[in-house]
Amino acid sequence: MTTTDGLRPGRAMISLLGSTFGTDDGTAKAFSVPGGRGRQAVLGGADRAGDEPRLLVDFNRGQPLLSARGQQVGERRGNTVRLWEQEYRVHRPRLRTRLRFAVTVGEYDVLQAREHSDPGSTVRTLRTAGDAALDPIVTLALILLVARPDKMGVLYELFRH
Repeated sequence: MTTTDGLRPGRAMISLLGSTFGTDDGTAKAFSVPGGRGRQAVLGGADRAGDEPRLLVDFNRGQPLLSARGQQVGERRGNTVRLWEQEYRVHRPRLRTRLRFAVTVGEYDVLQAREHSDPGSTVRTLRTAGDAALDPIVTLALILLVARPDKMGVLYELFRH
């Protein structure tokens, strides 16, 4: 199933304790688990927690760094993400209460995401539309870089009810 603009629909759930991404047709999946303080280890859908992460997103520096097997493979600087020699541009409207963004390579949209969760929730639910050629590991990493699970609250859900 594809959208009218050729992007495949999917869903992502982002939280401090772990995140998931998957296309609606189930062909692409990725998840992340905490990889230490301020770090998210991104794994593929067939991997298990505890496996060697395919990508580590490190939020501890001024600009988030991306590494694989101990080697830096990318970084985010402002609205530009460089990952595995590919440059992605993040476009995010300002003054929005809910997360909404698009990612482009050149002039082409490769990822669109829109939040559908309650404001202030510790779990952000996003509806996504992504290019079929975009690796699910890269997709989840881009979502993590924008959603910033390291800055999300933990206790809100406990006291909400």
